[in-house]
Amino acid sequence: MGKIQNDERTRFQNKNKACMIEDRESTVCVDPSLPLLSLIGKKYTMMILGVIGNNGNRKNFNEILRDIPYSSSTIISSRLKELQDLHLIQRREETEGVNYSLTEFGRNVRESLLPLLRLIEQTSLH
Repeated sequence: MGKIQNDERTRFQNKNKACMIEDRESTVCVDPSLPLLSLIGKKYTMMILGVIGNNGNRKNFNEILRDIPYSSSTIISSRLKELQDLHLIQRREETEGVNYSLTEFGRNVRESLLPLLRLIEQTSLH
């Protein structure tokens, strides 16, 4: 085997090591979560999940925009589309207009983030 093939094999093995997070019970690959984590890190995403998930789990665009101070309608619209694409929220056209709500997956993600948010709130990371 040539040097280039060995280098490629080493890079592949290192990528696999970097992809994995281990604890006492299991190993989890990070790669499948990267699109979701990337979206969560974008401006207003966490606030949108909070606003939609609070008090009834259903909001229209103007309610979301109003409830997130200093937000931009362009960015909120973009984030709503991205959240739909990852199946975190669903958009429903109803007689009173368009409403957004968390999907079951979205509710699970939102709930799973709460311990992390509490940890950050309790430490000097904020």
